[in-house]
Amino acid sequence: MNAYIKAIARFLLLLIVIQSVRALIAVGLWDFVGRELDLLDWAYVDMVAFSLIGMGLISFFQPSAKLLALDWKDASRWERINYVGGGLLTVGLFLSTYFLQPELFIANFSSVIVIPVFEEMLFRGWGWTQLDNAASFKHAGLINWLVISFLFGLWHFGYMDIYMLKVAPAWPEMQWGTFFPMKFITTLLIGLVIGLPRWRTGRVHGSVILHGLVNIFGR
Repeated sequence: MNAYIKAIARFLLLLIVIQSVRALIAVGLWDFVGRELDLLDWAYVDMVAFSLIGMGLISFFQPSAKLLALDWKDASRWERINYVGGGLLTVGLFLSTYFLQPELFIANFSSVIVIPVFEEMLFRGWGWTQLDNAASFKHAGLINWLVISFLFGLWHFGYMDIYMLKVAPAWPEMQWGTFFPMKFITTLLIGLVIGLPRWRTGRVHGSVILHGLVNIFGR
């Protein structure tokens, strides 16, 4: 059990470091632009920050497909069909936004493609595998599902810079005492839902697809 707790602590420390670096990049880009950013600007900021951090993490850890829960050699035919079908549905819905509003298309590229892939590789991929490797007790899958979902909820408190620079100017009457608990509860519940495919199949593909669908309908 001590090894499992240490694995949680190491993963939590990594999350803090990642959010700190992301915030530095985001605030630095905001300061460089020197004006209030609009929806499109923030989409570009997110894409730059997550792309840089993602490439840095891959270069440092050099994770295998198995470590990221991407190995699907033993996936059944129906499971693969679900992944392909769900992926095509998500991409199709994303592409359709181009015909509605090009600006929304760019924003959705960030929130439906870039962020879900990054966060799922981090949480339901690498992080989950680290905890699983450290687990030496029964029902490890269930515990991993709950712990990763809880950390996923905490992770969103790390977007404090976004809340202050993006949300606060748009909603000056925001009741922050209500916003933050509701944000945590919402993201915890979402984490539980999108973590189900990872728990039941051992693969992250379904979680990436669900995350993208949640974001495209949650905008």
